[in-house]
Amino acid sequence: MADRVLAEVEVFDPRSCQVAPHADEAWSITDVSRSALGGEGGTVVEEFTLTGSEDAPPPDADARERVEKVFSFDSEFVYRFERTANQGCVCERIERLGCVVQDVSADENSMVVTFLVEDIETLRDVIKDLQGEGESISLRRLVESSESASGGQPAILDRDALTDRQNEVLERAYEMGYFEHPRDATAGEVAEDLGIATTTFTEHLAAAQRKLLDDLLGA
Repeated sequence: MADRVLAEVEVFDPRSCQVAPHADEAWSITDVSRSALGGEGGTVVEEFTLTGSEDAPPPDADARERVEKVFSFDSEFVYRFERTANQGCVCERIERLGCVVQDVSADENSMVVTFLVEDIETLRDVIKDLQGEGESISLRRLVESSESASGGQPAILDRDALTDRQNEVLERAYEMGYFEHPRDATAGEVAEDLGIATTTFTEHLAAAQRKLLDDLLGA
């Protein structure tokens, strides 16, 4: 079997996702799972966990249409809902290109999907396809197996291609744990620390990562 690449992609403000909107400033989404009922055009059952602080009440997911709370323990709440399949959400777009979704999480700004992809060319196709689903897309992590990495050429990342502001945004996001999983800081928190709007932060971050990805993916 061919070696695969583990990729982690962040999608800001995904348009078709019905899970991400349940997150807010204090509560994030983890442990998203799906199961299909029926074939093409059938129904999908999704479950997700809201995790947050006991100091803040959880979002009122029960009030949303077709969402049911099925379990709770301390500061974790598990919800379930049904939806029509093939709505073009982030996970379905990724899987449609032959990738295997490993993990999904979300906060009030974005969702992060970790998945296995066959090769870099397919990863390019995934990113291109996801550009129509969110306000912006960034590749947070890319891990090749040792077998794959040893047979290829090393990638050269040119940080001089970034502006001073892009470097500052990238470094501060890294220092505050924005790229950790689960993350230690949200986009809003990093933006506040930098004294800029969240949208400005995501724009600078996406531009910086795009330049680095041009080197990494050989664009």
